Amino acid sequence: MPADISVVIPAHNEGSRLPGTIASIAETRTTQARVEIVIADDQSDDGTEQHLQAAWPRLSRFPRLDVVVSRTPERSGVPRSRNHAARRASADILFITDAHVRFPHAWDALAFKHVRSDRMLAGAIGEATSAFVGYGCRLVVPFMGTYWNRERPPRPVPVQIAACPATVVTRELFERLGGYDDAMVMYGAAEPEFSVRAWLSGAEIVVVPQLLVQHVFKPPQERAAFIRAARPHMVANGLRFGLLYASDPGALQLLRYYALKFPNLFREAFAEVERSDVWERRARLQRELKYPFSWFVERFELRDQAGGEIL
Repeated sequence: MPADISVVIPAHNEGSRLPGTIASIAETRTTQARVEIVIADDQSDDGTEQHLQAAWPRLSRFPRLDVVVSRTPERSGVPRSRNHAARRASADILFITDAHVRFPHAWDALAFKHVRSDRMLAGAIGEATSAFVGYGCRLVVPFMGTYWNRERPPRPVPVQIAACPATVVTRELFERLGGYDDAMVMYGAAEPEFSVRAWLSGAEIVVVPQLLVQHVFKPPQERAAFIRAARPHMVANGLRFGLLYASDPGALQLLRYYALKFPNLFREAFAEVERSDVWERRARLQRELKYPFSWFVERFELRDQAGGEIL
């Protein structure tokens, strides 16, 4: 019998944090849904499975809860790990999140109420140690990153980008979109690219302000070390994202921006993107998507970082 909701979690060396996350997911439910938590163990070396085994006597008291751990065959990074876990999930609804979060009361009821076959949900994201809350994100061009929306909407409303700790999508829509871009390496740009692709495919993304997931951030030193290691991949992923969708003048603007912003990383990052399937995928997206990127720009009255027109 398939699960009612599969919670998808990519995890690399998150063993000590996962039990708290799982307990939060299990104890805040208000429906009779069976919940399957699928963890993509991305080549962890911190004893992730041992941490979970040690916590299982405490976690097993929760009814209608299954935990599945599937180890990736090689170090894959966040986007590929999400896809790895999603392929092993059995539910018709996927709740995509992170390994270090706390779920809100009635998160399952909110997911059932608002998700549709043509609608992705964006939960609000809070920081556990501060008053910060982001209500989905908006795209930043030509950087191809995101800014948080800080103003709380009075009700569920359309939003440009769903953030990674709280994205709810039906399996059918996830598979129709093709999941996250497998060529996005390690970290960065995968969430905005996936969200833009959803909009251009004819789906919508709605932020649900009550679906507030608290993100328990890594300690500052650990987080800084992670970003330093991931930065070359973040630059390559941002370049790939922009080159998949931008017009020819927009692509030139993108390349100029990255060359000036990241002079020490740009050459190798661009070479990495060139070695990928970026041009073939760009052509395929242009053929298959319902709308061009210019439709997204017009839909959200998007301006570039300087407040100018998107090229």
